[in-house]
Amino acid sequence: MCLLVNSVEREMKQLLKWVGFLVIALLLTTQPTDIGHATQGRVGSGNELVKDCSLYFEFLGRTGSGRDDVFSVNPFGMGYCAGLVRGVVDGASGLMAKRICLPDEITAAQAVWVVVQYLTEHSESLYESDAALVLRAFESGFPCRG
Repeated sequence: MCLLVNSVEREMKQLLKWVGFLVIALLLTTQPTDIGHATQGRVGSGNELVKDCSLYFEFLGRTGSGRDDVFSVNPFGMGYCAGLVRGVVDGASGLMAKRICLPDEITAAQAVWVVVQYLTEHSESLYESDAALVLRAFESGFPCRG
């Protein structure tokens, strides 16, 4: 029995060494901009987000049908805005259901508009993390009532 326990311990230590090695190798081969940001120089602030989401809202239009002439301006930025807003909406719907009460029928254009309005009205906060600002925009725009 003791031999079996020692054998399992050795295998676990060996496995942990390999996992540690892989994590270190991964960290050494990525650039700082690869972690959480897809383009060089992007810091993930509200300053970037207000530009990206304003352009995305213009692209969607109030109908959500899309405008090809706007898409070519900054497709990455618009996609970043769309993904971030969608991720926060999905996360808030499940994890923060008592703090944020999103309507079931909210469209992408409406969600982005809430974010753009919040960022415009709170320009003093644009240096902060874009994800935190999107969350605050939804807390402000869709608070739960008693």
